[in-house]
Amino acid sequence: MRRVISRRTGYLMVIVGSALFASTGVISKAAIDGGVAPLELAAFRSYGAALILLPFLLLTFRRLTRRDLVPVLLFALIGIVLAQGLYYEAISRMDIAVALVIVYTGPLLVAAFQRIFHGERLPLIAYAAMCLAVGGVAIAVVGGAGGIGSISVVGIVFAVLTALSFAGQSILGARQPVTLPPLARTGAGMLAAALIWLPVIPVWRLPFDILGDATQLAGRIDVSIPVGGAVLFTIVLGSVIPYALVITGITRIGAGAGSMAGMAEPIVAPLLAWFVLGQVLAPLQALGIALTIACVAVVEHQRFKHGTANEILVAEL
Repeated sequence: MRRVISRRTGYLMVIVGSALFASTGVISKAAIDGGVAPLELAAFRSYGAALILLPFLLLTFRRLTRRDLVPVLLFALIGIVLAQGLYYEAISRMDIAVALVIVYTGPLLVAAFQRIFHGERLPLIAYAAMCLAVGGVAIAVVGGAGGIGSISVVGIVFAVLTALSFAGQSILGARQPVTLPPLARTGAGMLAAALIWLPVIPVWRLPFDILGDATQLAGRIDVSIPVGGAVLFTIVLGSVIPYALVITGITRIGAGAGSMAGMAEPIVAPLLAWFVLGQVLAPLQALGIALTIACVAVVEHQRFKHGTANEILVAEL
């Protein structure tokens, strides 16, 4: 009975963490609408998360070796700085649901990478699902009112680049120093990301002066929140807490089950975008998104079922 309860708790932790990750895009969009530039928001997030997680890193800092520095820096650059910055640029130009479904093709890119460079073979059903997933993305992009002409081409480019960074995040995440506990490992990545942001957008150049301004959530409930509250949400409830929940949950249910439970993110995000921001999907777009999510889940299930996946997919976006 204790084991069953533990697994149920693990599933709940992963699902709640994924839902919080999903809410990050929605609240981040509110911060961007309130005047924070996409790259400034990404920098805010790295600085804030690094500060919160720094104590966990300091407790085990001596376990890091020189060989760990390159993997940590690469993960910080590709999996945090580029992934978050590009994602925010994408959602500032297009609906979150459409951007996120493009981003969530990242696992397919990981599977392709593993096949080409590591000879990872999957059943035919997985490759068929990959093709259908691409078709689902195409339907989601062109299925809205006005077709593809109604969606920012620049936004699509940023979403595709985010998917590439997301895939890199997953691949590089599996190569992070295992000598560090999960929160310390995340702290190392966030600290490295903060150092990368420092010469690009220094702390003193961040728009602290507008954090007291209000930004509107014009969805089913029309309310305003402080811009600073939205920024703080992306740091604490959109990064530190969900990562801790997902990683802890995965240790109880396993990476394969965790990956499936983590598919809650692209399902919850469109619902939140509709409820909080008033972003409405056309029926054809919803169909394309559902098809893509289902196909990505099939691919992930096949990879873990055949014991070839060694990375843990945690959407740090």
